[in-house]
Amino acid sequence: MLERGFTRTLAALVMIALPAVTWAAGSGESSGPGSLVVPLGMMLLGATVLAILLSYVKQSSLLAFIGVGAIGGFYAKSIGAGDELISRELMSAFIDIGIILLLFMAGMEVDIKGMIKRWQLVLINGAGQISLLLIVSMGLGVAYIGIGADTFGDGWFATLIYFGLCLTLSSTILVIGTLKKTGQMETLHGQIALGLMVLQDVVAVVALAILLSLDPSREGGGSLGLEVAMIFLKMAILIVILYFFTKYVLNAMFKYLARSSELLFIGALGYGMGVGGLCEVVSFSSGIGAFFAGATLAALPYRHEIEDKVEPLKAFGVILFFIALGFDLPFLDGAAIVSGLSTGVVLTLYLVILTIPLMLFLGYVSKMKGRAAFMIGAIINQSSEFSLMLAVLCRQFGIFNDELFIIVTLVVLLTFFLSSLGHQFLDPMYQAARSRLLFMDKRSMEEEEEHEELEMEDHVVILSFNELSMEIADFYSQNNQKVLLLDLDPDITDYFKKNHSNSNIVAKYADMQDPDVWEHFAFEKARIVISCLDEGQEAEIGICHYLHEKSDHVPFLAATSSHEEALELYEAGVRYAIQTEYLASKSFRDIFAQEMAKDPKDAFRNLGKEHFEQTKQIQEGMGNIFSLV
Repeated sequence: MLERGFTRTLAALVMIALPAVTWAAGSGESSGPGSLVVPLGMMLLGATVLAILLSYVKQSSLLAFIGVGAIGGFYAKSIGAGDELISRELMSAFIDIGIILLLFMAGMEVDIKGMIKRWQLVLINGAGQISLLLIVSMGLGVAYIGIGADTFGDGWFATLIYFGLCLTLSSTILVIGTLKKTGQMETLHGQIALGLMVLQDVVAVVALAILLSLDPSREGGGSLGLEVAMIFLKMAILIVILYFFTKYVLNAMFKYLARSSELLFIGALGYGMGVGGLCEVVSFSSGIGAFFAGATLAALPYRHEIEDKVEPLKAFGVILFFIALGFDLPFLDGAAIVSGLSTGVVLTLYLVILTIPLMLFLGYVSKMKGRAAFMIGAIINQSSEFSLMLAVLCRQFGIFNDELFIIVTLVVLLTFFLSSLGHQFLDPMYQAARSRLLFMDKRSMEEEEEHEELEMEDHVVILSFNELSMEIADFYSQNNQKVLLLDLDPDITDYFKKNHSNSNIVAKYADMQDPDVWEHFAFEKARIVISCLDEGQEAEIGICHYLHEKSDHVPFLAATSSHEEALELYEAGVRYAIQTEYLASKSFRDIFAQEMAKDPKDAFRNLGKEHFEQTKQIQEGMGNIFSLV
C-alpha cells in the first residue's frame, strides 16, 4: 500500500513538475531577460522527479537531465524566447563548467597502480577494443553514413575520426555505477573494465586537446601539425610540473587539509579548478588541466577521502552539462533530426551487440576466461558522456553538421537506455551463453594447470588476503592442513610464491566471484570454505547456493561487519557469519575490564607496546604488501 501511494504521489509530481518547466518562462519576467533562478530551478525540479521515476526501471538519471533540458528548450523555441528564458551564453558556460568538472573527476578515477598490476590484460583488451571498434566505426561512417570530401569538404577525415571516436568510447559514469551497484568492483572483469575506462579517458583527453587546435576561432592559424605538436609538448610539460608539485608540495598540503572535511573539499575543488584556470591562461585546455589535476590527487594516500568529499562535484557537473545539452537540442535543424533517427537506431544496435563478441575475441587472445570477457563486453556496450562532449565541440567548430550531431546524441541516449537494461540481467545472459564459451575456459585452464601445486580435495579454501584470512591460514597451516588462498591481487600471490613456497599455504590469482573458479578449485570437495571478501556479499550468497547444490556438508563461513549482512548470509545458508565488529567488541570488553583494574599509569601501557611490536614484525615480514592487509 505504501509503495502504491508513493508511486501515485510521484505520478502527481510529474504532472505538476514537467509542465512547470515550460511555465517557468512566464514566471521569470520580473527577473528580467536571461534570468537563471526560476527556469533552471524548475528544470532541476522536473529532473529530480524524472530521475526518481527512471530509478524504478534501473535507468541512468542522465536521461532525465537531457529530457528536462529538451522540454525547456522546446518551450523556449515555441514562444521565441530562447535568451529570455535562459541566456544561451549562460547555457554554453554551463557546458564548459560541466566538462571541466567531469574531466577532473575522471582524473580522480585513474588508478595507475591497478593498471600496472594487470597491464597485459588491460593493454590487449583496452587497446584492442579502442583500435578495432574505431576502425569498424570509421568504416561505417564512410560506407553507411557517407562521410567524405563531397559532404564535409577538406576536413572530412577529421570528421570521420571524431565520429569513430564518439562510437568507440564507453561511459565511465555508467560502467563504474554498474560495478558498484552489483558489487563487482573487485572482480577480475571489474578491475579490467576500470582499466579500460582509464585508457579510454586518456584517449578522450588527447582527442579533446587535438580538437581544440581545429577551432576556427583560434588566433594565429599556423600549421595544424605544429599546433598539435605544441599541444603534446604543453601536455608533457604539465605532467612534469604536476609530478614534482605532487611529490614535494601536494602530499604535505593535503595531509594538512585532510584534518577538516571542509578544507579537504575546498582544497580539492580549488586545486582542480585552479590548475584548469592556469592552463587557460597559457592557452591550453582548462579541461585537460583539470583531468591531470584529478589524476595527481588520485595518487595521494588520501584519495578515498577526497573522492568522498568531491563526489557531489561530479553530479553537479553532469547535471549542468546534460541539462544544457538537452536545452540546445530543439534549436537544431528539424530535417536533420528526422533524417538522423533511423541511422541512430541502427548504430545503437551495432554498438550494443557488437561490443560483446569483440571483447570475447580479445579475451580469447589474452587467455581470459569466458565469463570475464563476456561481462566486460556486456558492461561497456554503450557510448560515452565524453562522446557528447566531443560531439558538442565538433558541432561548434563546424566538424559535425546537425545531422551527425543528432546521430551521435541518439546513439549515446539509446545505448545508455539499452545497456542499463542489460546490466540488470548480466548473470542470466552469461548463463545462457556459458556453454558456448567453454572453449575460452579450456584455453585459460591449460595455462593454469601447468602450475597446479595443490591437490583439490580435503583442502581449506580461503578467499581474499587480509589480517583475518592470514590468521585463519596460519592456524590451518600449523595443523598441517592444505590451505588454498585465493586473491585477485597479483602482488599478493607473487609474495606467497617467493616467501612461502615451502609452506602448505598455496596462493592463487583468481576471480573469487566467478562460479567457474568455485568449480575449478573444487569448493565442493574442500574441508571448509571461508570467505574474507570485502564487499562480496552477492558472491558469498552464490557460494552458499553452489555448496548447497553440490555438497551440503562442506562448512561455509563468511566475514562481515554488518548485522544486516550477517542475517542475509544466514538466510542464504552460511554455516557461520564472522561478524568482525561484533567479535572485536566482545573481545575488547574483556581486555577493557582487565586493563581498567590496573593503576591508571599502567593501564594499556604494556598492551600497547606489545601490539606495536607485533605490528612492526608483521610490517617487516610482509614488506611492500603490508599496506594491503
